[in-house]
Amino acid sequence: MNRDRALVAAQFALLAVILAGGRRGRGRPRSVQAAGAALGAGGLTLLIWSGRTLGRNLTPLPTPVAGGTLVQRGPYRLVRHPIYTALLLLSGGWTVARGGRVSVTGTLLLGALLRHKAGIEDTALAGRHPDHAAYRAHTGAFLPRTGRR
Repeated sequence: MNRDRALVAAQFALLAVILAGGRRGRGRPRSVQAAGAALGAGGLTLLIWSGRTLGRNLTPLPTPVAGGTLVQRGPYRLVRHPIYTALLLLSGGWTVARGGRVSVTGTLLLGALLRHKAGIEDTALAGRHPDHAAYRAHTGAFLPRTGRR
């Protein structure tokens, strides 16, 4: 199994751990459950928007699609990896709504894994697209940069 596929397999394994680690919200106030659901809904919306914006450039692998373009519109005008942001919002929302140390740990590990994948993607994109350095200078990896525009 190559590095890219191993990272994707680890990503899906962590998502499964996060889902299985929830305690069904026992003892969580409804307001906390609602906040978690809102985070998750925001994550799902961002995930769909980001995937549609990428179009044929979409791949779960950290190595970009051969012949792909550097997308800088939609959510990508502010953030280089909005799909990863969306996955963290979904995982965080689930964890807030459902509780559970396993879900918290899984979400933290997922964040670290996605940061690693983002670094691989940024390096690959920089090698393929000369304007990636300028793009990277004005966008955040997972969150928009503040104070620079």
